Amino acid sequence: MSSSRPAARPRRAWRATATAVTAVIALTATTAVTATAMPAASTADHDAPGSRGRPVAVDLVDPDATRETRSLFAFLRDLDGDGALFGHQEDLYFGESFDEQDGTSSDVLTATGDHPAMIGFDTLETAGMPLAEREEKALLLARNIRQAHDVGAVSTMSVHLENLVTGGDFYDTSGDPLRAVLPGGSHHDELRAYLDRFATTVKHAVDADGTPIPIVFRPWHENAGSWFWWGAAFGTPGEYAELYRFTVEYLRDVKSVHNLLYAFSPGGGFGGDPAAYLRTYPGDDFVDVLGYDTYDDTGASPSFLDGLVDDLGMLGDLAEQRGKISAFTELGISGGVRPDGQNASTTWFTDVLSAIRSDPSAARTAYLLTWANYGGDSTPYTPVEGELLPDFLAFHDDPATLFADDMVGVDRTRTTAVRSSAAHLASPADGARVAAGPVPLLASVTGTRADRVTVTTDDGPGGQAEIELRAPRAGELWWTGDWDVPAEALDNATRNLTLHVYSRGREVETSASSVLLGPEPQLPPGVVDDFESYGDDVALGRAWVPQTVNTLGLVHAPDAAVGGGTAALRLGYSFANQTYTGVGRRLDADWSGFAGLEAWIDPDVSGNRLVLQLVADGVAFEAYPSLQGDEPYLATVPFADWRPAAWDAAHADRRLDAATLAEVTQFSVFVNAAEAGATTGAVTIDEVRAVPAAP
Repeated sequence: MSSSRPAARPRRAWRATATAVTAVIALTATTAVTATAMPAASTADHDAPGSRGRPVAVDLVDPDATRETRSLFAFLRDLDGDGALFGHQEDLYFGESFDEQDGTSSDVLTATGDHPAMIGFDTLETAGMPLAEREEKALLLARNIRQAHDVGAVSTMSVHLENLVTGGDFYDTSGDPLRAVLPGGSHHDELRAYLDRFATTVKHAVDADGTPIPIVFRPWHENAGSWFWWGAAFGTPGEYAELYRFTVEYLRDVKSVHNLLYAFSPGGGFGGDPAAYLRTYPGDDFVDVLGYDTYDDTGASPSFLDGLVDDLGMLGDLAEQRGKISAFTELGISGGVRPDGQNASTTWFTDVLSAIRSDPSAARTAYLLTWANYGGDSTPYTPVEGELLPDFLAFHDDPATLFADDMVGVDRTRTTAVRSSAAHLASPADGARVAAGPVPLLASVTGTRADRVTVTTDDGPGGQAEIELRAPRAGELWWTGDWDVPAEALDNATRNLTLHVYSRGREVETSASSVLLGPEPQLPPGVVDDFESYGDDVALGRAWVPQTVNTLGLVHAPDAAVGGGTAALRLGYSFANQTYTGVGRRLDADWSGFAGLEAWIDPDVSGNRLVLQLVADGVAFEAYPSLQGDEPYLATVPFADWRPAAWDAAHADRRLDAATLAEVTQFSVFVNAAEAGATTGAVTIDEVRAVPAAP
């Protein structure tokens, strides 16, 4: 492959005066802060960076963020449709066009003559590494961020952290790891140790003058799916939110890290529905960047582009309303760029860009980042040669894309930080199950000089009406107390809690949450669910988690046909803005003694495709009962007939043998849109269980 670099292409005139992120992140603390011109844009409720007069007000997660970090936020927020930074994961460190990492070689540079404006990093796994080696890795990552800074790129960082309970990788969902690392959990200290190393990286990521380099931090991404251990099937929305909130509070308030912007990116495929996107949202006090991740296996088809614009438009509007940054935090062609003749589209990059730019709200997207080119036998996500290269060069030359050479030579924005307060109950998290009392209470209160904090409960007759919490000691995060749950309240029903914060005798903050009281009902071996033990839809939603956009609820006889018992699960869906949807639950089961799975199904005569998915030993296996007809039926699928999901080519030869069935971790039900299928429907599922082999 050629390593020659084409000459840099002519740039657009307005870019010569655009506020430069290189300058935003490079000027030292002793440099005079000046106002500069920006591309024309900004919303009515805040001044554009570079406006003459008072500094630009920025309301960040971290009110003590460095000037460079505040300025980066203002720059990205106030691009407001004038252009988007292009980013590439691991750009300087892996590639098709170079073998040795020298801190400047890059596939994007080879292809375009220009570095990307953003470079992505990841802390990656450290399982099994000696402590000294982990610390050295943290310092090496800091040096890598400095190299990205020196070529004019903004750094963004994601997390693919190993399962801290089992020591397996980030795809290992066994051992209830999300709940284990939450405040009060069995492996919370391991999460703190990881964040300590992350803080080492961030604090050592400094420029030539020792000034901390701003970083966009994207922890616990794609949680709307369930492929990572922090995913939707492995905790309630409130439990995920507490994982995210603790991450922010520990880095900001305990480790005194002040050069981060915090990005929330739950995945993609929300049908333009803000409620679906915000389902696990930690709150405005914890998020600076509203992010979105999605990949395309359709060749930029109209349906994909329509769904993309709906979601990014929704995101742009939310960011505008909330004073946040809207970003396409991870995108690409599913599986990467293929060899010539195997790509579904040769104009994919410009088609995606044109679709985004066609909608004013979607065009507010401040940056977009493609995944890495790892070289070797792996497929790249940005082309260096071949049939997609001309389109990528056209994408590079478009006035709406910003690469590194567009980001040079202008002073940073003057900013002033807005301070706000926040309070939430860290444990038990919203939606958590409380099996027995007494229950330790952990409450976080920031930005307020609180002199009294209490929790009120509705745990039934004889329960405590109000619980006084103790103030945190030096170096602690939480107000603490104990909730003595009465035995009669442990009835598997939902109870409400309210956190009250007082300052100078006046209530200044409240925060509401709920918990499920009582031990989790135990089902017989092999039973996924009979749907008889849920007191309400809230309890159902704790066990069964939507994946993409749908409606989920209990239906009861005689109002609806169900299998055994009196209740079943109904999954309602629409394919107006998505091509699949589903629901899943976590399992921890040994099915090595079973021969197949059965489920009672009431089809919807939609002509769409029903998918039953079982994750065992980390591999997703699928079966496809029919949705034809309008009569309920009992579907039985022998495990010998299940196959790995079509998208998992690496495990295509795996089968559900006894050893694999010994490690069942998840079960899901999906509906895929068929070409001639109905756009709306509702499927009822009941009595899902593994069946033993015939005697």
